Amino acid sequence: MIPAEPKGKTSFILSIFVLTGLLVCTGFIFENIYPSRDTNRTGNRYSGAGGFPTATPGGFPQAQTPAVEPALSLSPAPVQATAPVQPGRRGNGFEAEAVPRTLEELKKTLEKYIAQQSGRYGLYFINLVTGEEFGINDREKYIAASTTKLPMNLLLYKKIAAGEIDFDEKLVYLEEDFEPGSGVIQKSPFGTEYTVRETARLSVVYSDNCAINMIIRLLGIENIRQYMLDIGGTIYYGRDHRSCPYDLAVYARELYRFYQENPEIAGILIEDLQNTMWNDRINKLLPKDVKVAHKIGNYEGVYNDVGIVFAEEPYVLAVMSENADQSVASDVIAQISKKIYDYMVTRNNLKSN
Repeated sequence: MIPAEPKGKTSFILSIFVLTGLLVCTGFIFENIYPSRDTNRTGNRYSGAGGFPTATPGGFPQAQTPAVEPALSLSPAPVQATAPVQPGRRGNGFEAEAVPRTLEELKKTLEKYIAQQSGRYGLYFINLVTGEEFGINDREKYIAASTTKLPMNLLLYKKIAAGEIDFDEKLVYLEEDFEPGSGVIQKSPFGTEYTVRETARLSVVYSDNCAINMIIRLLGIENIRQYMLDIGGTIYYGRDHRSCPYDLAVYARELYRFYQENPEIAGILIEDLQNTMWNDRINKLLPKDVKVAHKIGNYEGVYNDVGIVFAEEPYVLAVMSENADQSVASDVIAQISKKIYDYMVTRNNLKSN
């Protein structure tokens, strides 16, 4: 006969079993409430830093473009191609609809689209072949930012064409020219010399603030202001740095006229404008073989672009914004540009048939 275990020992063994069971259950519960944070796994638990890129409303990864025009190195970073967004995409794009066939339809479509956006937008369009034009909020004042580097360089190149200034003339970088933000000259010591040609190129391709200040010093700010009025601008470019979509479009139209009259000199400026470091607006959604000579402008809450689109029928487009988020504003400008381009293509196809 096997003797019975003492009651105290039996209770101790039962307690061990119960405690072990509780520990196992507790571990299972915590594993499901607080899952492992292994960032090498896939799954929807990962977002933000270290996760998947945030998508724009159209489904493409959102480019991280700085809110201000940054200081850039002399070696341009490659621009990542973005697949054209077809008319009718949603999000920041247009609702599904046919491409407008008349200028009036185009204007109404764009008015409706702009009214749906947060922030303030204005635009002006000029067909450089037919002279047709229209605007939306185009006489309202906006901060111009670096878009005025286009008319400033236009005046410079006209003086070069007239023989008043030479490309090889030397400009000295002075302390008064210093301005932080975008550009490369700010990294140079004061007293460094640059040719007029190199200074102009840097002011356009890299939107160099120090370079444009050197050009302003060469031309004279009052001469620049008067020139902007003489060629059709309506707003005096004062210390508030304001302009409007209409004025920017007028400056671009004058550049096109200058290009027709003197392609040898104006063509150099056009080429610089076609090769700027910023390609997230007017030319973003257009076919890659369509050349766009444009100048962007960035400031806090302000994202602009003005340019000449060398389509089958070249045209000017200027879009300005305020109180806008950069990624949204850039996409809105790109969508406006694409809608206008589609209209121009459809219009020319109808003329051919």
